[in-house]
Amino acid sequence: MPNISQNLIGKKFGHLTVLAKSGLRGKHNQYIWLCECDCGRQILATTSSLNSGEIVSCGHVRLEKSKYNLRFTEDRHLKQLNDHLPVNNKTGYKNISMTQRNGRWRYRVAVQYNRKQHSTIVDTLEEALAERERLREKWWPGYKNKD
Repeated sequence: MPNISQNLIGKKFGHLTVLAKSGLRGKHNQYIWLCECDCGRQILATTSSLNSGEIVSCGHVRLEKSKYNLRFTEDRHLKQLNDHLPVNNKTGYKNISMTQRNGRWRYRVAVQYNRKQHSTIVDTLEEALAERERLREKWWPGYKNKD
């Protein structure tokens, strides 16, 4: 049975510090507390959400994490520039694969940038190598300066 006479004023839960009772009640009749985040923003939170750790900030921590995860990093491109071949590569060259179109085998050149794939199909391996260099220079900024 929960302790309904808890006094959370002054206690810290993650980034939140409880300031006062708000005078409101939650849907299960629990107290709602006025809390201040480390960033200065004030929010309302129930006793159970504070005690369980469900709420630990005003949301700025979650937003910072999502910005970090969605932020485009140059390292991702540098990994694509290495010369390690995928396990299932049959041509011996990175970004070049074989495909059958209109009954004949052709070379498909594909380069990815910002989650978009840019590709073209050519007839010979020499054309594929030249096209790969052209696509890399066009879509990968700083490609020539990778070393």
